[in-house]
Amino acid sequence: MEAYQHQISLAVALAIGLLVGLEREHSKPEPGHGSAIGGLRTYPMFALVGAVATLLSPVTILFPIVAFLGVAALLAISYTFDVRRSQDGENHGATTEASILAIYLLGALATSRVIEPMADRLILVAGLGVVIAFLLSSKPLLHGVAQKISRADYHAAVQFLIIAVVVLPLLPDRDLGPANALNPRALGLLVVVISALSFGGYLAMRIWGERGLLLGAAIGALVSSTAVTLSFARRVAADAKLARIGAGAIAVAWTVMTVRVAVVIAVMNPALLRVIAMPLAAASLVTLASAALAFRKGSEASEPTKLENPFELGGAIKVTLVFAVVLVITAVANQQLGASGVYLASALGGTTDVDASVISNTRLAGQGAITPVVAAAAILIAAGVNTVVKAGLATAIGGKALGARVIPVAVGVVVVGAGAFGIQLIAT
Repeated sequence: MEAYQHQISLAVALAIGLLVGLEREHSKPEPGHGSAIGGLRTYPMFALVGAVATLLSPVTILFPIVAFLGVAALLAISYTFDVRRSQDGENHGATTEASILAIYLLGALATSRVIEPMADRLILVAGLGVVIAFLLSSKPLLHGVAQKISRADYHAAVQFLIIAVVVLPLLPDRDLGPANALNPRALGLLVVVISALSFGGYLAMRIWGERGLLLGAAIGALVSSTAVTLSFARRVAADAKLARIGAGAIAVAWTVMTVRVAVVIAVMNPALLRVIAMPLAAASLVTLASAALAFRKGSEASEPTKLENPFELGGAIKVTLVFAVVLVITAVANQQLGASGVYLASALGGTTDVDASVISNTRLAGQGAITPVVAAAAILIAAGVNTVVKAGLATAIGGKALGARVIPVAVGVVVVGAGAFGIQLIAT
């Protein structure tokens, strides 16, 4: 038994009761409106009742059972009384009663032995208490967001969760198909990522307008800039008026990809970063300038873009099939041509993914198997090929309007990045 564990557990129960009780004290309704039960003193008392009843459970299990039934009965009586005295037609929620019951149960959990060690249990209790306080204090914020989300948006979110939580875990996680290039779980995950990015960008735009796409594209690129590109290309295909802001969001994602490459190299091999920093920075300036131009023009738009819910499983599957074809072509070409050099392998790998080339070449340079210059060139080749392929996929899926905006950016990234690398080699 840990020292003072009962005292510490009771203190945590008391603390979460005070935290939630303080919020309820500030939110008490006017007399005759809503529940009057619960405040700065009441919530800590309920938390301590749950904690002490659980401490007494070794004596007899009747203590926590009777205490729980007593709390439930008290809340039921209070709720009935409040409903009767409320004005006619007034809706009476049960938020206060539910929060009291939750605080009682958290107090009971704090002194139970259900979760060990004690530190894990108390961290969970404290975390749940903070979440309850946040939910209670964020009523205006949450209601404001709910008003901006339609019933169709909610239905689309449920559809997405069915795919992500139910279908995806059932897909086999092994390599299949030509050259063992296709992994059903990985492809299913890409469908989920594309759908999530589309839906997340849509919600961000509904809540924050066009600038919300910046956040969605940046966060999505931390997972996969390719998925962000394909996601926005699919949205532009459905509505050509989104070509400008879609291209800007794609440019943001490409910028994040470049920064992510630099971070990986800095962590794995700081010496290599000094060789490749200039071309990566130059490429980032091109994509940042493109994004800034796209969103600056957006502020001059006279009519807001009409948004429709983008969740469509068929569209995400079609995009993933295109990606799967590229995977097969890459794998077959690699088998037929063999390992004909670091540059060829990086170019082939860059058609589908940059991270693999970045990690492998950075590791080889760290081991001394290749020089830092060769590793930097290989990584830049992979990044350049990947950028060109993404621009081609964006054009093929999103149409000419999107292609006219992303292809010049891709060309600029490759030319400026290669030029900066050449200048750096000459200077050194």
